[in-house]
Parts: sequence; C-alpha cells; structure tokens
Amino acid sequence: MKYKIIAFGCQFNIADAEKVAAVLEMVGYQKAENEKEADLIMVLACSVRQTAIDRIYGLKKRFEKIKKSRPLITVLSGCVLESDKVKMAKFFDLVIDIKDLARLQKKLTKLKVLVSSKQAVNYFEIHPSYNSKFIAYVPVMNGCNNFCSYCVVPYTRGREVSRSAKLIIKQCEELIVNGYKEIVLLGQNVNSYSDGKTNFPKLLKTIDQIPGNYWLSFATSHPKDMSDELIKVMALSQHVIPYLHLPVQSGDNEILRKMNRHYTVSHYQSLIKKVRQLMPNITLSTDVIVGFPGETKNQFLKTLSLFKKLKFDMAYIAQYSPRLGTVAAKMADNVSLKEKKRRQLVLTKILGQTAFEHNKSLVGKNMPVLVDGYKDGFCFGRTKNFKNIKFTSAVDLTGQLVLVKITDFYAWGLVGQLPKVVVILGPTSSGKTKLAVKLAKKFNGEIISADSRQVYRGMDIGTGKDLAEYGLVPYHLIDVASPKEQFTLAQWQKLALEKINNVLERGKLPIICGGTGLYISALVSGYQLSAASYKLSPIRKRLNKLTLKQLLLKLKKVDPKTFKIIDKNNRRRVQRALEIYYETGQPKSARQANRIPPYNFLIIGLNVSKDILYRQIEKRLKQRLEKEGMINEVKRLHQQGGVSWQKLQDFGLEYRFTSRYLLKKITYQQMFDQLNQAIRDFSKRQMTWFRQQLRTSEFLAEKGLKVIWLNNHKAIVSQIKIFLGR
Repeated sequence: MKYKIIAFGCQFNIADAEKVAAVLEMVGYQKAENEKEADLIMVLACSVRQTAIDRIYGLKKRFEKIKKSRPLITVLSGCVLESDKVKMAKFFDLVIDIKDLARLQKKLTKLKVLVSSKQAVNYFEIHPSYNSKFIAYVPVMNGCNNFCSYCVVPYTRGREVSRSAKLIIKQCEELIVNGYKEIVLLGQNVNSYSDGKTNFPKLLKTIDQIPGNYWLSFATSHPKDMSDELIKVMALSQHVIPYLHLPVQSGDNEILRKMNRHYTVSHYQSLIKKVRQLMPNITLSTDVIVGFPGETKNQFLKTLSLFKKLKFDMAYIAQYSPRLGTVAAKMADNVSLKEKKRRQLVLTKILGQTAFEHNKSLVGKNMPVLVDGYKDGFCFGRTKNFKNIKFTSAVDLTGQLVLVKITDFYAWGLVGQLPKVVVILGPTSSGKTKLAVKLAKKFNGEIISADSRQVYRGMDIGTGKDLAEYGLVPYHLIDVASPKEQFTLAQWQKLALEKINNVLERGKLPIICGGTGLYISALVSGYQLSAASYKLSPIRKRLNKLTLKQLLLKLKKVDPKTFKIIDKNNRRRVQRALEIYYETGQPKSARQANRIPPYNFLIIGLNVSKDILYRQIEKRLKQRLEKEGMINEVKRLHQQGGVSWQKLQDFGLEYRFTSRYLLKKITYQQMFDQLNQAIRDFSKRQMTWFRQQLRTSEFLAEKGLKVIWLNNHKAIVSQIKIFLGR
C-alpha cells in the first residue's frame, strides 16, 4: 500500500505533511512517487485564500477518474473551515482534523485499508518523516488567538496551544546531531509561544546555545508580540539568521483597526528601528493586503509611503479576497479587482527598487549559503540573510553550508562564485614562507600553515617558524597545541576550514602554505575524517623501515578488501593504504567518499633545482644550529617542557638527531652530516609525494586542477593575478 500527500499553503502544512507521512509509514504505508501508484492520497488544505480552496475542489474530477480504474482512498486535513468540510466530505472518503492525526489509524481501520495496527501518539509528539536531510521544520505551537478579521486560522486551527519546551529542545538537539543545517521554528503566531514556564525568547536562546554548525530561524511573528527581549536574543545569538519576517498588512491605522491587528503604524516603525539598530545588516520581509474592504486611495498611499520609508527586502503582497466565516467577509468588498492589481503592481515596483539597492551593496562580499539544489552546473540556495542565490560549481553541494562570493545581483536574487584559495607547497627549505609572506602583502592575504610540526608550541627553530618574516601578516595554525599532545590530521583539517572561512569573511585571500603533503591533500581532496575516532601516531617512520613483503602482510590483516585489489608491486600505494588505516582508524576500503571542499583552489608548487635546494638545506641547517639555537630549544623542550626524548625523536628529523646528540649517541659533526643527508632524502620524498599523490588525486581530476610547478616569483604573481581575475 502506497501514499501520496498533496500539501497546499504555508510552511506549517509542510511540517504537518511530514507528520502525516510518519503516521502513514508507521501503520505500514510506503511513499508513492506519484498519484498514479498511490493507494491513498491525503490533501492538506489551506483556507487563507479562496483560490486555495478552489484548487481543492478542482481535485474532485481527478479523484473520480482514478477511482473508475482502481481503488483509491482520499483523505482531507489541514486548515479547513467547517462549512468547507461538509461540502468536501462528498468527494473525500475521510475528513480529519489535523490535531486528531493520531486517530487516523482508527479511521483507516474502519475503512478496512489499514496495513498495521501500531498506534500513533498525540499530534504534537508525532515524530516527523522529514522530507529534507538538511532543513527541518519544528512546530512549537498550533492555533491562533488573534482573530484578524480577514483570517480563518483561529477557526481552522483553533486556539493557541504550545508544546513543551523540553520536547522542542530535545527534537532540535537530535536534528543538530544528525547534521541538519537549518531549523525553522513554526507557529501561526510563533512569538506568543509559552508553555507556562518558557516564553519564546527564552526558548530561542536555549536552542541557540546547542553547539553545532547550523542556522536557526522562525515564522511567523506578530508585531504586537515582537518584544525587546526577543530582538535582543536575536541580535546576540550565534545561530539565528539575520532575517525577520514581520507582517505589517497595511500602512494605515484605520485599516489596521478594521483588520483587528492591535498595533499602530508608529509602533510597527519603532520595532523596525530597534531591529535595525541592533542588527544593521538584517533582511526584512513583510506581508501586505491591498484592496481591503473600504481601503481608500489615500489609505493605500500611506502603505506606499511606508514601503518607501522602511525599504523592505521582500514582501508577500496579496490582493484581498473574502473568506466566508471571517468578520471581513461581512464588509463590503468595494475595491475593484483592477484597482487591487494596480496597487499590487505599484508596491511591487517600489519593492523591486529597494531590493535592487540592498542586493547591490552585497557585491564583493563573501556570504554563508545553504545550498538546496543543483542543476546544469549551478548550485542554488539561500544566503544566511535569506537572499536567493545561484553560483557555478563543478560538483553538487546540496545540503552544505558554504561561503560564496557575491559577484552580481538583481532585484530578487544574487549571483556568486565559490571563493578562491591559494595553496603554496614545496619541499623543505624551498622558500615557501618567504614567498607566502610576499604574496599575502601583495594580494591582501593571510597565511594558514600546513605544517604538521608548526602546530606545536615551543617548537620554533626546528620547525622553521620564520617568525621575523611574518611581520604584520597574520599567520594561522602555528602554536595551537602542546608538544605533549597528539595533534591529529582531523583536528588540523577542521581548524583549517574554519580559518579559511574566517579569512574570507574578512575579505582577505587565504594562502595555505606548507610542506606536509597529507595536510594539503586532506584539505583539497576533502577527506572525511572523524575527530573522535582518528588517532595519529608517528607511523610513517616505522613503516618506512619495513620491507614491501612485511607491509603487504600487515595490509592483508587490517584491510583484506584493499589487499585483494591493490598493486602489490607498488610500495607507495601499499604503505599509503596502511597509513590511512592507522591515521583514520578505518581501512581504506571502508572510508567515506571525499566531500569536495567548496572552494576554488590554485595550487602552486615551488620547483627548485636539486643543487640549489641542497645548498639551501645546508645553509639553513647551519643557521639553525650555530645562530638560532636549535640545540637549546631541544634542551628546553625536554627539561622545562617535560617532553620525553622518545617523543622528541618522533617529532621530526631536526629533533631526532639533536636529541641523539644531546644523549651523546653521536658527535656534533655526525649530527650535522647525518641530519643534512636525512633532510635531503626527506625533500626527495616530499617531491615524489607531491608529484604522484596530488597528480592522481580524484579531487584534482574531477575539478580539472593540477599543481602548477613554478620557480619564478614574477610567473607566480602573474598566475595568481589571472586566478583572481585582476
């Protein structure tokens, strides 16, 4: 048995559709792809406008046609007036109040179309079957007490009933843990929420304090309940998006009185002033009804004046249509349809002009975007301040929060591109830092270290932290961990992505600089790493000592699937497969697919000749030993820092051989000669890794990227200018 849900109207009906799906699936139904294969069709009605109800009456012929060819059960729920329920019961098999959704199982039993006898819980506690894997609607209340004269919601949904704050918070925590990127709190009048102990500002603040990478929003607000407390919570929040939908409905006090809105135009304007004072970059949208009964041209002009003054970004402009059962339906609908259309067009024109100017001011900025679709090489989504945007992307980023640079605009949306990141890599002593500093100064950039040893505090000389060269250029991800700690690849990747976004949000160019190939590969290839399970140990040194036969025996034991298909004559690939297992806690065959990072990378490799590189290695080694004090640094790390000799030797070549010298295992000259040769050999391995690993990277192949090897500063600057479009 299969079901199909047809939902009309607002976000609340979308949320209710997810509850309906959960109930139907609980009692044994499966989701149908279309109406043709559905055994049950459930319609969630919207009664806000007569046109929405007319569309439901239009389903009658479709249902009759289907029922002539096969059995079909039709169910109606949602927002339905009692008068409409009576009429619609003639062509629906079942009409049920949405608040009585838990009784759907009993109703279906009577119709003898139930698959399972499982019982649903009450309406509020039905766990939804979410349509999206990244956006979740969370109802916090149902019903309305306002009785606006044009609205049927108090009659179709009933009076306000709020959910328990404890249960709402628990639901939000589960969604965030499961990776949802946006949570939308719903209520017909959401900011009048109260469960007796917690009001809406307190609820919003509590949810905002849940850790995670997500957005938080809410709908719909009523001006009479928009408190100073709520505005302050929004302004101080971490996750609440800078967007507010606050319906005004009219710019004339007399019309607002007839609408039974319980606020004045002056009060509404004061609210907007407070909101913009605390959140200058907020996006504001509103609802307006034109042609309300008795609205004169002068009264409409007041609404027009309000639009010009408040400069909304968006507005839902509706032509008034009477709904039977409301107070306004008894008033004379004395504004012609032609005049209603004219007024709507006038407001739309003003709205377009202000939205155009607002969007123009965003060009050049990097803005967070939640991607909700992908088609024909374009990602589509919304910025954090609720602006529609599209941008080119070689891969589908749906469901991800990404930064996008705004490059163009129009009244109702934005155009962007993925932000650009420069990577400078190369072997040790090749001059990466000097180059990165020059580029940062020239291109308004900040540097992010990709060095697996520079992350440790107190390890300056042996890791090549050229602190004097950085000058005023910010240099990130150095000195972030104690040498006593194990700092993991997953930790670095997480911090690097955060730093890239921080740099971009400041309007600067991120420059990744380093020689740790695994760090760079993890970033540009989008390794999926678990910080909780990831364990880093100095395994490369140990694996380097093993024979190919010994490596293969280990691989066969820890990852038999990879062992079966790997090239058993390729030592590099065999060792890399083992490294993945020890580095991530998972065999290569079980690793998650890489998630392409949302950036455009330019990867430049420093191509220094062997002779020059070897001279630079020797020169730098002498400088470190004879002038900079590397031996004293190692002593200090051991004696004052409490780092064991064994751990120091595992940190890298400089610390390994200096420790041996201090332990009197080798002479000073032996230390120098052996260390000099070891660094040379290491530089060879670095270049081999860069050329082979990055050349065969799936990410680079998919994006059509490659490492551009250059040795001329002028050529590098020229390449970056082309990349940045300068």
